[in-house]
Amino acid sequence: RLRLYNGTLEASVVYFRAGYTPNDYPSETEWEGRTLIERSYAIKCPSVGQHLAGTKKVQQVLASEAELNRFVSAEHAAMLRSSFAQLHGLDEEGGAEVEAAVEAGCAKPHDF
Repeated sequence: RLRLYNGTLEASVVYFRAGYTPNDYPSETEWEGRTLIERSYAIKCPSVGQHLAGTKKVQQVLASEAELNRFVSAEHAAMLRSSFAQLHGLDEEGGAEVEAAVEAGCAKPHDF
């Protein structure tokens, strides 16, 4: 573990106001800075787990039936899923699933 110093003071808390997308890390320098922070004793807010859980892609995966069933019973998963909003990935490599989501959104925009 590392201590974060600016020369005289140690940082005890790091609050991330950015760093939520790969665009926030345009070069190796930014990735090295994030690694330094993650390996430090400083309290991170949000933690890397919370940071990831807040991304739409992770939420989309965790909301799927197979993934949700890994954490709760099938009955509880069904109850939880009944309250979920639909999450559709729109990444370029999504293929037919993305095309179906776009077509559904265009056909019935009031459902989204």
